Amino acid sequence: MSSESEPGTGAVFSMVGVLYAILLAFVVIVVWEFSSKVHDDVQAEANDVSQIYFTARTLPEPQRSRLTALARDYAHTVAYDEWPAMRDGGTSADARAQVARMRAETAALRPVDAREEILMGQTLDAINALVDARRERTGAVSSPVPPVMWIGLLAGAVITIGFTFFFSYGRFRAQLLMITAMAVLLAFTLWLTYEMSHPFSGPTGLGPDAFLAILARFDEFS
Repeated sequence: MSSESEPGTGAVFSMVGVLYAILLAFVVIVVWEFSSKVHDDVQAEANDVSQIYFTARTLPEPQRSRLTALARDYAHTVAYDEWPAMRDGGTSADARAQVARMRAETAALRPVDAREEILMGQTLDAINALVDARRERTGAVSSPVPPVMWIGLLAGAVITIGFTFFFSYGRFRAQLLMITAMAVLLAFTLWLTYEMSHPFSGPTGLGPDAFLAILARFDEFS
């Protein structure tokens, strides 16, 4: 390590540091908004399933029994089968089939008065909303940050930390401590960004709590 930096090294380091900070901040914001949206989509989907269940309870037979059973089965499938599959980037074919059966059962209803016609429309609207929310949730199994961006983030971190070795602060231990602290902070930020870009896996992953909650509610009002 040299005792003093070369002329212009400080300016180059400042430019590299600012550019990397902008890139990292941009990715963090994108991932944070992505994670928040996934949480909202999961809550919306669970609410849609709940609406289908409780609206179906007011329909005539056989749609009442079939739709309530399908809503319960769908919530159970998502919570216990599809959620583990999403951690590996997959989805459940059973859940997709259950949604299709909900739509078919509702379409088979033949309203005999205005009340049943309104309930049928509400059920179909809830199923359509469920399909949209499900599409958003299952689409989130893929990271919003492309691999080439991760290469840039990792390369930028190495370059930024590497530039610090061109400067001497008089005491080696103090400089080593500052470089280590900077490296740890960058590593933690990159790790957290990676975890948040995979919202269904890892220690920060979102669990199926919303669907477990509506299953408990279904049991309460069975």
